[in-house]
Amino acid sequence: MKYENRFYEVAAMLPPFENLLLSVPRNISAEATEIRVRAGKPLIVETISGRYVCGSRCAEMDGIYSCIKSFCNYSVHSCQREFSQGWITLKGGHRAGFTGTAHVSGERLETIKDISSLNVRISREHKGISDRLFTETVHNRNFSGLIIAGPPLSGKTTMLRDYCRNLGTFHKTSLIDERGEIAAVYNGVPQNDVGINTDILNCFPKAEGIDHALRVLSPEYIVCDEVGQDTEILSKCAGMGIKPIITVHCGDICEAARNQTVVSLINSGTVNYLAFFGKGKNTGIMKGLWCVENVEALNSCNDGNNLLYSRYSNVSGIENAYAPA
Repeated sequence: MKYENRFYEVAAMLPPFENLLLSVPRNISAEATEIRVRAGKPLIVETISGRYVCGSRCAEMDGIYSCIKSFCNYSVHSCQREFSQGWITLKGGHRAGFTGTAHVSGERLETIKDISSLNVRISREHKGISDRLFTETVHNRNFSGLIIAGPPLSGKTTMLRDYCRNLGTFHKTSLIDERGEIAAVYNGVPQNDVGINTDILNCFPKAEGIDHALRVLSPEYIVCDEVGQDTEILSKCAGMGIKPIITVHCGDICEAARNQTVVSLINSGTVNYLAFFGKGKNTGIMKGLWCVENVEALNSCNDGNNLLYSRYSNVSGIENAYAPA
């Protein structure tokens, strides 16, 4: 599907604002990443290079509620779990996040009411963008796993989706698609291409999904997005010959070296490669790739040992990391 068609697909899910969004210039819709709807404010289309204000018409609470009903196929009560999480995955893999007034029971968020703000993140499928990263990692004998790191909106999920497609073309792969936005399963059928050898665990919580894959699917690779507190179950992969491919939020490479998820997975030997992606005009562009044996090595990363520029060395000082097998 063309990029602007994905934008129009999302616009149709925002019925009170569809005509307004259809008037957005094509050069804006083609590179849109998010649509922001805030009560009492005009709609905003976020793009790779900036933001576009959609006229002067302000969103009203009734219009926002109509969007919520559209997201839930007009059965709001069936989406209480999503309301308690603050987001819902839409057809096509798009994700709508929302804020408003929290209804809390004890310390647990029960639901969000009086929703006053929506953020619809537009899913993209860019086939081929992971080809170089795939070649530079999977084809190496010392490869044990990969972290794709970067700030929000740096293209990590889009890269992970295409990397999964490459993996699933050749290897048994288990995709833990907790939010349903990688494969975009709809009525049991994936809307995105994630590879013919990929088993999709749709909407499984990460820990349960990984455990299920380890027990019954005999994968060679496990793929999951936005890993946080799931390092213990992922570390089991290292002793089973299974290689994890994951994404982690990090502002820069120095922040990655302080991120507890990154520290745990690298020091345990669960993964040994890290790729970093920028945002803004650098969205989707791999800024660096490192092979690391420990976090101390990661702390020393710079362009001199960036594998994108130095093909036959890595930060641990191991020569011929990319020598032909």
